[in-house]
Amino acid sequence: MVERRQLDKAEIEASKKNLERARLNKSDLEGIDLSEGYMKEVDLERCNLKRSNFKNASINGGYFKGSNLFGSNFFGASLIRADFTRTNLSGVNFRNTDLSGAKFHQALLKRAQFEGANLVRSEFLEAQMNEANLAGVRFNKSDLRGAMMIGINLAGAQIPQSHLSKTNISKGDLTGTDVSGCNLTGSDLREAVLRETNFQNAILDRTFLKGADLTGANLTGARLRGADFAETVLDGANFSGADLSLVTNLSAERMQKAVLDQSTKLPDHLKAESDGNGGYTVTELPREA
Repeated sequence: MVERRQLDKAEIEASKKNLERARLNKSDLEGIDLSEGYMKEVDLERCNLKRSNFKNASINGGYFKGSNLFGSNFFGASLIRADFTRTNLSGVNFRNTDLSGAKFHQALLKRAQFEGANLVRSEFLEAQMNEANLAGVRFNKSDLRGAMMIGINLAGAQIPQSHLSKTNISKGDLTGTDVSGCNLTGSDLREAVLRETNFQNAILDRTFLKGADLTGANLTGARLRGADFAETVLDGANFSGADLSLVTNLSAERMQKAVLDQSTKLPDHLKAESDGNGGYTVTELPREA
């Protein structure tokens, strides 16, 4: 157990406009009010900061590694390049924050709220983000490898050119989400809502898509080698130029409801023929005994 210092919270609150590079690590500061404070590169490592208030504070480069921030409020704060490695951030309010370049390695973020946040080039390696709300968030060129995101809300989020390999986004909502150019190798998307999701030129090798709803999704140019399409909904999904040559559990009946072109690569048991009207008829070929 961490032995924490007992600092004078009232004194710290009174000095919150001048806490640049302050060393407050290993302190019990539960419930402290540092809203509107200036705390560039402050050291808050391994602190008890449960239910604390950082609203509209400037904490660029802040160091929170290993701290407990359960239920805290960062609304509108500037947290550029802040380090939240292995912190407890469950239920934290990060709405309208600037978290560009921030680190959340192995952080606990269950039901955290990020609406309106800037997370460009942020890092969430092996973070626990189940049921978090990141609707509409900007995630460009971010690293989420191995993150656990079961039931997450990513509707309308912008995550292009990011690394999402081995993530678990099962039962998540990615309606209208932009994951174009992303690497999702080995990710779990079972029962996810992927309606009108943009997977253009994404790598989806060995992804689990069982029961996912891909209605109207854009998979043009995507690579899906070894992906599992059991029970997926493909109505209006666009596979023009996509590589489906090594997918499993893909039926002609469901593929017939999707969009493809002459450059779409189908698995060996499916055959597509032009119907003369700009579309294609997909049929099953006899499988070798």
